[in-house]
Amino acid sequence: MSSSIMQLSPSETYEFVTAALACRQVPYVAGPPAIGKSQVIHQVAEDANAMMIDLRLSQMLSEDMTGLPERDEKRGKAIYLPFDTFPLEGDPIPDGYSGWLLFLDELSSATEEVLAAAYSIILDRMVGGKKLHSKCVVVAAGNRASDSAIARELPDTLITRMLPCEMKVSSTDWIRWAKQHGKRHDTVVDFISKNSNMLYAPTKSKEREELETYPTPRGWEKVFAHVNMHERETMKEEEGVDNAGVPTGQIVQSGQPISAMCFNLMAAAVGTMAARTFKEEYDENIQLPYPWEIAQSPASTRIPGGGVQKARLMTDLAKYFMESDNQTRDNCLVYVNRVGGEYSELFLSEIKGKTGETPSDKRLVQYISERLNIDPLLRSALKGGDSSGSNPF
Repeated sequence: MSSSIMQLSPSETYEFVTAALACRQVPYVAGPPAIGKSQVIHQVAEDANAMMIDLRLSQMLSEDMTGLPERDEKRGKAIYLPFDTFPLEGDPIPDGYSGWLLFLDELSSATEEVLAAAYSIILDRMVGGKKLHSKCVVVAAGNRASDSAIARELPDTLITRMLPCEMKVSSTDWIRWAKQHGKRHDTVVDFISKNSNMLYAPTKSKEREELETYPTPRGWEKVFAHVNMHERETMKEEEGVDNAGVPTGQIVQSGQPISAMCFNLMAAAVGTMAARTFKEEYDENIQLPYPWEIAQSPASTRIPGGGVQKARLMTDLAKYFMESDNQTRDNCLVYVNRVGGEYSELFLSEIKGKTGETPSDKRLVQYISERLNIDPLLRSALKGGDSSGSNPF
């Protein structure tokens, strides 16, 4: 691929693909392995209410594309009988869908025979001499020939039949996507937020050992499952105690450092160096200071490094604050100001959720608001723009 080709973030790629389909043209998304190209196309299909037909061309034969020959009894000639993989003219649209999205994935890894068969689909919308359904749109994707993947440079005759772009990694897009992931782990998301250079850090194949991995967006998605499994097995709820060993009556969560097996899983997903860096930060932050420790030594109690841990601590501290006397409350506010930033606003929000509309409650909230150093810009939530594109149907 030429370095002058358009390089788009995942969100920009989504817009590009959707706009191309609205023009009834075929977009081609190139890029290195494991950065989320297929996920973007799946999102396009979902948002367009299209049934996804995901074809991995590296695993296909030309007959899979053109169909098998059969005899036309009326004319006495051989014709092709396409497989039911492809929606053709006259086929009913599946219930609940507006059409189909035919995804020709791993196009650059296909054999020459399969590429030749793909020409007809991409340019003429034909399969075995029969027309694709008018409600079927086509998208193609593949790795670059320069990547350490089974890929080739596509011929000009095919490239000129498509609208090519190259997808690049964007930590901003990945974090936005990860926060909506149903099985995410917030500690992993927070780690990438602070270490965006570790989201994607490939090394040349000649510079790494066989089977050695490196950080990729796909790899960090796997780490979600590893950390979730670790915490299911190790996280416990127990009654907290003060420095004299007396139970405080408050339930606190306690976890364990990343186990050797969990580390091995993470290292297999994102490489040893990235996994070790994440483990060190996770292990450091797993034990949060107790609220009573903060009340006793607000100026010296350790502040967790992770955003998830800070947020959890603010929630615990707000509950402790409401149950404490005035001196203890003042010390809590000293510590909250040390943490600062959005976490001061989070603490105040937690307090508001625990108070009512009485005059005394309002005075308390006003007092806390005046004591805390909160940036006025943090008092209103930022709203993102609408990233949805045109529906190709």
